[in-house]
Amino acid sequence: MKKWLFLFFLPALAFAQVDSTDIIVKRLMEKQKIVGLSLAIVKNGQPVVNKGYGLANVELNVPVSSESVIRLGSVSKQFFTTAIMHLMQDGKLSIEDSVHKFFPDAPEAWRPIQVKHLMSHSSGLQREAPGYDNFKIQPDIDVIRSAYHLPLVFKTGEKYQYCNLAYFMLAQIITQVSGQPWQEYIHEKLFVPAGMTHSYLTDFYQIIPNRANGYMHKRDSLINATAMFGIRPSGGFLSTSSDMIKWEKVLSEEKMILTKDNWEKLWQPFIKTSNRADSKEHYGFGWMIDEYKGHKVIVHGGSNTGFRSVYARFVNDGLSIVILTNTDEANPRAIANALADYYFRK
Repeated sequence: MKKWLFLFFLPALAFAQVDSTDIIVKRLMEKQKIVGLSLAIVKNGQPVVNKGYGLANVELNVPVSSESVIRLGSVSKQFFTTAIMHLMQDGKLSIEDSVHKFFPDAPEAWRPIQVKHLMSHSSGLQREAPGYDNFKIQPDIDVIRSAYHLPLVFKTGEKYQYCNLAYFMLAQIITQVSGQPWQEYIHEKLFVPAGMTHSYLTDFYQIIPNRANGYMHKRDSLINATAMFGIRPSGGFLSTSSDMIKWEKVLSEEKMILTKDNWEKLWQPFIKTSNRADSKEHYGFGWMIDEYKGHKVIVHGGSNTGFRSVYARFVNDGLSIVILTNTDEANPRAIANALADYYFRK
């Protein structure tokens, strides 16, 4: 009798787990006015949630699913630092190389900047290059050169300041050293081995199946987000929750693309992100390393107009959470933290 009772309650327990996740997500989606959200949760190497909530396209009433293609924003930065490490592993560059090796016409003031400073937002470069135009497709090198006349904000390596210009430079270095456009190199060397068949460049004009629309609010009205025509390497990719689960498997196993040592270099604290004495947050290479309620978290957020995302890896708890949204006002980090609180209690 006891055996049958135990078996009877198993489905109910499984349903309660999923339902609790749903309750958390739906409550915070409503609070944050999120139109659509794709969620992946991996626990101890196994996907436990991979699903969509809300709408990918409001006008056509298309729901979000695990295959909805959504902008990653700066969650993309890890792909560029991984590609740089892959080129270093192949002996084609060093992260200690000066940027003058790749940009010989760069200002003399840039000579102390090394590749590792670009990867860690510690170069001293201006956050944005003045030549970037959201409504213009142009070569990365033109955007980079538009910043040549600008002074450094601080002495290289002295502190942290988020810098998208640095990731334009990393993209250009990948292109130069590999002999391929950076998007092709990342696709071939990272996405293909990982089995990520639905991760794409943020090309506005390309027809991409299951691409989600971006939204924003104008006072109380929902409107389509401003289109982004320019391609920013600092936030260069679209992906799905299913593909990000495949990427998480690569990161957690540390067996392909990079050696274990080179994977772990990405997650080593390189520079503190704040002068606050109580802050434990550091930036590594394309990732932030921090603590949340005493739990170590390797994390990065992403933001493009109409899209917000987060990828949080609570590495000592075997818990990873990826949240992709198509709403400008979303705060996916808050949702990831709420979900983490729930899964820590389980």
